[in-house]
Amino acid sequence: MPSGYYFIPGTPQDGIAMKLQKTTRFTLEIPEPFDFSLTVAKPAGWHWSIRNEIFEHGKFWTGLYVRDIPVGLKMSAIKNLVQVTAYSESRLPAGYQGDLESIVAEGLGADEDLGGFYEFAKNDPILLKTVEDLPGMRLGHVDDLFGSTILAILLQMAPMKRSEEMMDAVLRLYGTPIDFDEKSINLWPTPKKIAATPESDLRNRAKLGYRSGRLIAAARYITEHPMSIRELGKLPGKAALKNLMSIPGVGIYSAGIILWEATLPVDSWSVTILSELYFNETPEKPREAIDRVAAALTRRFGKWSWFAFGYILNDLRELAKIYRLSRIT
Repeated sequence: MPSGYYFIPGTPQDGIAMKLQKTTRFTLEIPEPFDFSLTVAKPAGWHWSIRNEIFEHGKFWTGLYVRDIPVGLKMSAIKNLVQVTAYSESRLPAGYQGDLESIVAEGLGADEDLGGFYEFAKNDPILLKTVEDLPGMRLGHVDDLFGSTILAILLQMAPMKRSEEMMDAVLRLYGTPIDFDEKSINLWPTPKKIAATPESDLRNRAKLGYRSGRLIAAARYITEHPMSIRELGKLPGKAALKNLMSIPGVGIYSAGIILWEATLPVDSWSVTILSELYFNETPEKPREAIDRVAAALTRRFGKWSWFAFGYILNDLRELAKIYRLSRIT
C-alpha cells in the first residue's frame, strides 16, 4: 500500500469477520491509585466495552469504534503504565490516533478523581469497606453512545438472564465481527445497521419483543442526530439528561446507564440493596421506592454518587458478609 494512502473500511458482510492487523502501539500512564485488572474486569461482571471481550492472565482483548472504524485492542499493564496495541484493517487516518488514545484513556478512568472519592469514603463505613476491598478500581467510560443505548434498552423491565440473552443475540446476529491477535470478538452493531433492520427481524430472530421498535427508533434518531458520550459529558447535568432523553426509548433509568454522571440508574433490584445498606429496611414495593431512595442517596453522596453506586455494586459479595442483603444472601 503506498505511503500516505488510507483505506476506510466499509460494512462487512453479515457473518464474515473483518481481519484486522496490528497498526499502532502506545502507552498510557493512568494516575495512581490504579488497578488494571479491577478496572477492565470488574467483580460484578460489568464489561469494559463489549460483552464478549476477553481477560486472561493479565491480558485484555476488546474492541471499539473510532469514528465508525472498527478497532481491536490488546492491553496489559505494569503498575499504572498500560501498553495498548491497536488492530485495524489499515493504518488509521490522520487525527484518528488521538481520538483512539483519548477513548481508551477515558475508558480506563484516567480523568477520574479517585483520590477525592477515597477521601470522601473515609466518613462512610460502607464506602470505606468497598474502597479497602477494591483499591485502584477506576470506573471508566468507553465512548460508544449506541452500544450504551442498546445495553440500556435491553436492561429495561427484564431479569438479568433475559437481558443477557438479548444482548448476546444482538451481538451474534447484528454485531460487527472482528478477528485479531488470534481472537474473535463482536462489536456492538452500528446505529445505521439497526436503523435499516426490519422490526420483525429483531422480534423473531433476536427475540427482543417490544424492545425491537424502541431499538430501531433509537438507532434512527442517533443516526440523524449524531452525538457522543464525551460531548454529553461536557454539558451541564440537566442539558445532558435532556439530550439523552430525546433518544426514543431512553428514560431516566436508561439515561443513568448511558451517562453515569447524569443520574443514578437505580432499579427495583438495586433499590432493595441500597435501602438495606443505608436505611436498614427492605422495601415492600421496590419499584415505588426507587425515586425516594435515589434522591436520598444523591443528596448523601453528592458529586460522588456514581462512584459510590459503582463501588457498592462491585463489592456486594464482601458487603454481604457484614450486612444483611436479602437479594444476595
